[in-house]
Amino acid sequence: MPDYGSGHWYTEEGEARHWQEDGKRTTLRHARSQNLFPSVSGILGMISNDFLNSWKIDNHLKLAFCNRPKMKDTEEAYLRRIRGMAGEEQGQILDFGTRTHAALEAINNHYLDEQRRNTK
Repeated sequence: MPDYGSGHWYTEEGEARHWQEDGKRTTLRHARSQNLFPSVSGILGMISNDFLNSWKIDNHLKLAFCNRPKMKDTEEAYLRRIRGMAGEEQGQILDFGTRTHAALEAINNHYLDEQRRNTK
């Protein structure tokens, strides 16, 4: 089940409403009462993505192949180690995606244009 409560939310005009005036993150309850819309990523996250699922499985298999069990590893310890390695890699990928989204949002909101005007 997708996590609707921690996504990015937008007004009908496309203005970001990720945070409320009280400093709290926008939740599904806020979004419903304020008629907000989820981000494209939030919508896509609600459906199964066969390509992404295959990539995750392949990534785990490659990590397991390149990082063989150690003599002292139990099966559970080995699986935990491989999952941890995959999680670190996924964290880096998610961080890149977050930074990319932020940059595109800055461009969409003309933030960079304003910054350029202010430096002249």
